[in-house]
Amino acid sequence: MMGESAVASFINIRFQTVGPDHPGRAGVSRRLKKPLPAWSVLLVLLVAFAGGLYAHYLFGLATTPGQSNGPDFNLGMSPASMMVIQGNLTKFTISLTSLNGFEGSVNLNVSLSPNIQNATTALNPESVSLLYGTGTATLTIQIPSTTRTGTYTITIVGTDRMISHDVDSFLQVTTPPPPDFQMRAGPSALNVTRGSAGTSTVYLTSTGGFSGTIMLSVSISPSNGSSPTIALNPNKVTLSPGGTASAVLTVTTTGTTSPGSYTVTIQGANGNLSHSATLLLLVQ
Repeated sequence: MMGESAVASFINIRFQTVGPDHPGRAGVSRRLKKPLPAWSVLLVLLVAFAGGLYAHYLFGLATTPGQSNGPDFNLGMSPASMMVIQGNLTKFTISLTSLNGFEGSVNLNVSLSPNIQNATTALNPESVSLLYGTGTATLTIQIPSTTRTGTYTITIVGTDRMISHDVDSFLQVTTPPPPDFQMRAGPSALNVTRGSAGTSTVYLTSTGGFSGTIMLSVSISPSNGSSPTIALNPNKVTLSPGGTASAVLTVTTTGTTSPGSYTVTIQGANGNLSHSATLLLLVQ
């Protein structure tokens, strides 16, 4: 038939014969005298195709993520990155989750890259049990004041016998800010009825290791003969490094005070450093 001859034309079976009957020849080729029927060729191709699909399926099962055959665990760390000032400490949280019935204890180790000389690291605890499915640990890192600025990689390795996983976070070490102070008023808005008084507190905070005395002054706008009376007590405060201080602002009105909106500005100064805080005042 035409179909058989068409398929059979692609069939070329080669036999290699080597032996004393064929001296000086590597082999001979012989063609089948009778072509194979088309259905037999199609059967061979079908079996090969089906076998390939099955092998691909088995390979997919073996390599699909999350389909591990044995107990395992996940390891995570947060935050993914942190900024810390030279001389300060920072903390990270290590999270562990059991997979496929894992019930062992995971031993934790930490490393820094590049290494930070004289830095102290502490894992609490150093071994986390996953008997109940999840567990956490806290990593504390104390950065020396002499640490070079830059980005460091923190690596946590968790192991349990033959199982090991690791996770990274990044630490950005920066220089401390210059000595300074901050100030604010709280509350930052007052409603006062004519003939009465109101108060607000001025809060001052040392930043960057600032220490010194801050002189305080206050003004009101608009300012005229019928404006409220304002006063600060005390009119100077002293801050120690990292410390705080406060002063009380008192607003007094009379029956002749002009109603309306006023802006009260509190000024704080120390040498070349100067900051202000604003209070909005409504007299009714």
